[in-house]
Amino acid sequence: RSPKANPRSRLTVQDPAPESESNLHSVHFFEPSRFPAPEIANFLSAGLNQGEGAVLIATLEHASQIESEIEKSELNVRELAGAGLWVLTEVRELIQALQLGMTAATVVESFIELVVRPAQKQSDKQRVRIYGEFVDAILSQLRNAEMAMEVERYGNQLVAEGATKIFCGYSTNAFPDASFARPFIRLCRLHTQVHNGLSDRNDWRFQMANKMSAV
Repeated sequence: RSPKANPRSRLTVQDPAPESESNLHSVHFFEPSRFPAPEIANFLSAGLNQGEGAVLIATLEHASQIESEIEKSELNVRELAGAGLWVLTEVRELIQALQLGMTAATVVESFIELVVRPAQKQSDKQRVRIYGEFVDAILSQLRNAEMAMEVERYGNQLVAEGATKIFCGYSTNAFPDASFARPFIRLCRLHTQVHNGLSDRNDWRFQMANKMSAV
């Protein structure tokens, strides 16, 4: 169902404070035909093996690929889900909420309250790791860069309070042409680490991701 507003989940939106760990809020750029399921699974399984929960905002297809990789490491996704330590939200549900007129703030705050907080409480460490495609969908389907940046700032707040580490997946569909170069740079700057998973060295997105990953 679509999330409902809950004032208890309201956060102060801010950019990330300096951190010694570079992977607190990372972004991975990928081509749709080369989804980085192994990298995402490694990120999530590292947390699960340390007593953290895993929260996914993804398409069912991508979630299935990630789950297959997770189970290669001898973790049982069904058991984790039953214990409240593996929680999947279809990205389609969040996008539909926006399309029905809900604000990004309402959707994100409700998600934090109804999904992230319970997963934190279930984990031994009171922490979760999040893999998210919500911003990718906002960009590729709604073409709303300002909303995308608003959502990423909420992610930074979660990181700042010590609640989670976040791995964002951005496909090239989110940045269809060079008119999206400015949002590309601004979104990179809202992350502590940039991974370039693109392969075409002549593509402006490859070149820009390479440059931002070195910053």
